[in-house]
Amino acid sequence: MTAVRPAAAGEVLLERGPERGRLTRLVAGLGRGESSAAVVIGVPGTGKTTLLEHTAETAARAGVRVLTARGSATESLLPHGVISQLFAGVPGLSELLWPRSAQPGGRGPGWQEKVCNRLLDSTRWEPTLLIVDDFDLADDRSAAWLTAVLRRRTRTPLMILLAHARVASPVGDSAAITAWWQAAPLPGTVHVVHLRPLTPDAVRRVVDVACTGRAAPGFAAELATLTRDDPTLLREVLARLETSGPDPDLSAVAADARRAVVLDLLERLRPDLAELLRVVAVARTAEEDYLRPLAGTLGMPVGVALRGLAELGLLGAGPERRMDPEVATWVLAGMAPRRRDRLRRAAAEIGHRRAAPEEDVAALLLDSTPIGEPWAADTLCAAAVRWRAAGDYAAAAACYHRALDEPLSPARAARVRVELETVERASCPFTADLRLLQASQASAADRSVRTRLSAVDLMIQRGACGQALRELRELHRSPELTGADRGDLIALHWLAEGRGTGSARSGVPAFADLDPATLSPAQSGAAAWLTTATGRGIRVARRLARRASAAPAEQAPLLAPRLAAAATLTATDDVLEALAAYDSVIRAGSKAGARVPVALALTGQAGIHLQRGRPAGVDEALAAIRALGEPGSWPAPVHDRIAAVTLLVAIFRDGPETARRTAVPHPGTTEDPASPYLLFARGLLELVSHRHHDALYLLQECGRRMLAAGWANPSMLPWRAYAVIACRRVGDHRGATAWLAEEWDLTKAWGGRTAVGYTHLAAGTGIRGQDALFQLTQAVNALQRSPSRLLYVDALLRLAAALLESGQPAGVARHLREAERIAAGAQLTPITARVAALRARLADRPGPRISHRLALRRWRSLPPPALELVRAVLEGTSNAAIAERLAVSKRSVELRLTAIYRQLEITGRAELRELFAVLEGELGAP
Repeated sequence: MTAVRPAAAGEVLLERGPERGRLTRLVAGLGRGESSAAVVIGVPGTGKTTLLEHTAETAARAGVRVLTARGSATESLLPHGVISQLFAGVPGLSELLWPRSAQPGGRGPGWQEKVCNRLLDSTRWEPTLLIVDDFDLADDRSAAWLTAVLRRRTRTPLMILLAHARVASPVGDSAAITAWWQAAPLPGTVHVVHLRPLTPDAVRRVVDVACTGRAAPGFAAELATLTRDDPTLLREVLARLETSGPDPDLSAVAADARRAVVLDLLERLRPDLAELLRVVAVARTAEEDYLRPLAGTLGMPVGVALRGLAELGLLGAGPERRMDPEVATWVLAGMAPRRRDRLRRAAAEIGHRRAAPEEDVAALLLDSTPIGEPWAADTLCAAAVRWRAAGDYAAAAACYHRALDEPLSPARAARVRVELETVERASCPFTADLRLLQASQASAADRSVRTRLSAVDLMIQRGACGQALRELRELHRSPELTGADRGDLIALHWLAEGRGTGSARSGVPAFADLDPATLSPAQSGAAAWLTTATGRGIRVARRLARRASAAPAEQAPLLAPRLAAAATLTATDDVLEALAAYDSVIRAGSKAGARVPVALALTGQAGIHLQRGRPAGVDEALAAIRALGEPGSWPAPVHDRIAAVTLLVAIFRDGPETARRTAVPHPGTTEDPASPYLLFARGLLELVSHRHHDALYLLQECGRRMLAAGWANPSMLPWRAYAVIACRRVGDHRGATAWLAEEWDLTKAWGGRTAVGYTHLAAGTGIRGQDALFQLTQAVNALQRSPSRLLYVDALLRLAAALLESGQPAGVARHLREAERIAAGAQLTPITARVAALRARLADRPGPRISHRLALRRWRSLPPPALELVRAVLEGTSNAAIAERLAVSKRSVELRLTAIYRQLEITGRAELRELFAVLEGELGAP
């Protein structure tokens, strides 16, 4: 007999009043000679054992004999282990156990019946409460004996109280256990007491009671948070705190306690449930259909077993029942490596057959040995593409590494190696070029021309043109080079070289020696960019770029020529087509998981949206760039492009002060083609900040690098136009004249409206008089028909300022209204401030004083047809209505009115009404 252990003073039994009262009433029935049976069901931590102890105390105080025992995993294979605990030291019963019972055959069926009869006889003079905790861990013979006692207990003052540990139940979760006991073929009623989990408030009360007087304020709340309101874990933590030293690390203690609790549960689980838990840990899913072929034979339905494991806290709540990663680690640690590998392989194959997501199947394959089937490599590569698109390059690299362990063809292995090096460059951008070079050289052994061309394509996008040319020279000697591959090789050579002169050593003809109509899509993209760089032949460049961008992706798999075509369309003012071309690059790059071409395309789109005054498009493109990676993760050329467009957006939308705070330093000192973009943006920042000497230096350095790269076209970067403005600001008018003359020659050769517009804008800035008005008027006229709303609004404001300075306010208000409308839509804060300043200057100017003599003289100077037209205007008739009345075009009416306004020396309808008001007020209607 195990002595009744009174409940410890520190233990509290909360939220168990109804259950305790129910068991107390059953104990009271023993005094009236009644028999009863009760089963307490509850997951660990619900106070099951404490409730049994309180019931035992109540019975002992009532004079009832209490016999207690407890099942355990270590004694579950010891025959009659629970019976031995119950009757140890009980007079009249203990002698049945020893010594004869130890002899062979001493504990047969007859012995069990004898012990049962002796127990029932003893209850006639001494009511008995028989308590077995963790009954589902009892050995089979003791469980059979207890079942026999349950059948024979009637008409005897015997109460049997069993408690389920819920870790080795033969029927599953709490609901299934309750139903089983209620339907068991036993005499009388079996009272089932189902203990619900404690509420968080009750758990916190337990913490408060346990920590009273021995912890700092807030200790109880922190402890409740760390234990996740789990009473079992809380009890283990408190026990460990009792033996820990001063100032223990509560987080570490809680982590150790949680591991101990989980390992204890794992040791006490039934073998089939433990095996199911291992399968869940390996397969990383609790889907019943997925687990059923892996779990083997279970003593219950899979769904019931999963609910039981969830009640024990070994699986998560909710329909998915995800296992905690730490719990999964502890479960897998107890498995043999071969068993883990077999389960992973089987789970991966089932997932593949069930068309599970590639990422889930790949996660199983990553830790398994090679499968040897084609689907394994396909799944790993597909998962890598998805991870690359999501920005998780470490996971993508792991998938590519694992795919190389599967049997692959030489060409497929070469492609996977290039993809692997492509994604691994994100972790260390400074060694990315070396990685691509090594991948290309490794592919040479496999004679994979297309793979090596893809590697060279990536090198060009990253600005490693020297390495690209060396690789192309090596590739030219490959015997596997076909006609289509040779065409792509020529296109890449032109882009890497930058001038299109070709190379007899590499078998690459010069661009000028080929008929543009015979070029492939990739060659057309490269040729379009070369034509643009020279600054001559805008129609040819446009036609080549359209051919390159219109080709299907399978006919133009290389991305560098497509980026070149999109940049050409931007320079030719075909910005809508350029946006579409950039979109195709973004789709192709995202599908392949290539960050660099996607970032370059987004940068191009951001610049176009900025010029067009589309703030939503700018914000969307910049947000997408930020989502691709941190600024330090890009190679220098790509970094410069991103930093340049970000700086330009800040200059025009937020002003120079904000732009200066957001400027990002260049990561190196390389002489790469992307450097001019950042130099131009910084030069423009210094110019708007009135640091003209610094601006001139940066713009000249930008021009030096552009000329070194062979970029003469002013539409690529108008550095000369802004250098003209900077020269005039510092007083170098001779230098400004020289730069302006050179810019005019290049602009006339190219002929784009935007290029013509900002050349006129530069020519009219920094000078005064009629020359300034003429140049700025021409700039407004040219830019009005160009896609650049940014330059157009700048030209409007410069023209308005020049008109005010020359004392000709006519049309200033109209220019300001147009500029304000564009600035508001494009969210250009500095432009809005300039509009307000010019409007204030216009308002401060004194209005013209018109005498009646002057008004009459002007009026009489008009011929009769003009007077009729003026009267129609004064009546409020629109130009369209006047044109319809006179049977002429609207443009003809506008020209006639303009001539009349000049003759009257006024600017428009408003001043015409003022003039008529003077005549009407002093002389009557004329």
